[in-house]
Amino acid sequence: MSWKIAACMQINEESLKMLSEVGIRGIEIPGALQLNPFKVSREELKRIRELSKSYNVDIVASNVIYPSDFSHASNDELIRRKSIEYTYKIAEAASEVDCPILVWGSGKARNIPPEVPLEKGYERNLQVLKEAAKAGKEFNTTFAVEPLPRNETNFVNKIEEAVKLIESVGSDFVKVMADVRHMMREEADVEESIRLAREKIVHVHLADNNSKVPGMGIINFSKLFRVFKEINYKGAMSIEARLGENSKEELKFALKTLKEATKEVDSTLI
Repeated sequence: MSWKIAACMQINEESLKMLSEVGIRGIEIPGALQLNPFKVSREELKRIRELSKSYNVDIVASNVIYPSDFSHASNDELIRRKSIEYTYKIAEAASEVDCPILVWGSGKARNIPPEVPLEKGYERNLQVLKEAAKAGKEFNTTFAVEPLPRNETNFVNKIEEAVKLIESVGSDFVKVMADVRHMMREEADVEESIRLAREKIVHVHLADNNSKVPGMGIINFSKLFRVFKEINYKGAMSIEARLGENSKEELKFALKTLKEATKEVDSTLI
């Protein structure tokens, strides 16, 4: 078993050069900043695609895809329409840069406002994801629902909730994303939650329990990798951590830590 390793960061000459030197051949880019269909031109998308190819670093996914002022569940119909339109168009933008995964995180955007009944908020978020399914099918891009901790959103905090939600959508283009750090906070049993989602998991985020890179906290990554191997997970894994002043050395350390962990379960990182 082998997994593509990536790092979450803005794509530019500096970041791509650093990743190449570290030995990381994947990058996960901020969607609201670099794929935003309301702000980013086709020319810029073409430049991003060509830049990643020139460094032989694949864009494996995009996270933080919605601007912070979006609200899928708002009582304002115009605001909800904006979410739906944006969702469709960002899938098209992702296809322009060969980005296969859009992480449906963005806790503020999907949060259900206090004045909106939970059932109605659920249906409004579901409507956005049904649009994501249509867009995903057209542009061959998968939306990955990311359970987030309760301090970030009141909508979908656990893997079980994400599985239920995507089953309501009923599309191969809306799946689940497993964020190890968030799962440590919200899941009673992280390994069993991974098994619960199984083939529905399409992307993974890696960070240690303290939000630093893997190896700087207490998470046993070899135990987690053993479960990902057990469920036959074949997607990418992105390091999503708070990097310090020496990002390059931290990523080197993280890569070494993760390679040692995969070796323990007869797997590799590419």
